[in-house]
Amino acid sequence: MASARTVSPLRPATLASLAVMAAVGALLPLARAHAGDAPADESTYEGGNTANATGYVKGKPVSITHSSGNLSVHCMDTETLSTRMQYVVSGTAQDPMEATGKGIGLAAYGDSNGGRISTRVPGKQGGVSDIEVTLSVSIPRAPLTLNITNSGSGWVQVQDCDGTVNVHAGAGGAFASGAMNAANVTASGGDVKVVEQSDAVFKSPTTVSAPGGNATLLLGTAQGGKITVKGATVSVGPTVMGTNTATLVSGDLGLGGTTISVSAKETATVNNNQ
Repeated sequence: MASARTVSPLRPATLASLAVMAAVGALLPLARAHAGDAPADESTYEGGNTANATGYVKGKPVSITHSSGNLSVHCMDTETLSTRMQYVVSGTAQDPMEATGKGIGLAAYGDSNGGRISTRVPGKQGGVSDIEVTLSVSIPRAPLTLNITNSGSGWVQVQDCDGTVNVHAGAGGAFASGAMNAANVTASGGDVKVVEQSDAVFKSPTTVSAPGGNATLLLGTAQGGKITVKGATVSVGPTVMGTNTATLVSGDLGLGGTTISVSAKETATVNNNQ
């Protein structure tokens, strides 16, 4: 695919700390390398945008809703809740492709109660074969409650986020890491992996579920509680006092702690993060 020309984002609308922006795009022909994968007259309409939730207060809850593509979330040393969206509309009809691209939207809102980020993706029109929207989000790092809903074929990746992390991902799987008090991470397809910081422990009920693939959980070294691990095959490193079979491990992981559940269609793995 030919390289996209540089696209300048629209200026965000100023309404308190709300930023809602339409997509900005350009029509590009497919490169010859893709000729075997698509009709000769197929092209792509590409663009993107950015938004800042300037009123967001660090440590407050954040909710993210996205569809039709991959989502990456990074908690980092920054003062602003910000997001960037890139999209690719593929097809054979210029007008419907352009209309679809212009209909893709990005919204970011923040105040003293929390932050919200969402994308708007229209349905396919005639002459449009595919819509792929990639979203990245940067969050000021502090313990928080993070709620993510991602539908479609994309994956979700959450890195270095502390507090409570809830992820409902689509068919592409999910990953989450950080010093989490609780993690509830599931995906309709693909693999799911959760990595607790080695010196942290889950303090509230935690669930890792991969109904369409493999599930992996790496625990903090001092984690205790009751754990249930089930799958077509099961591999558990820490000692669990209770039931230990090839498809189910259930019992006491150690003193104190909370309840932890790991399940997978295929292999469910639990080890310490060392």
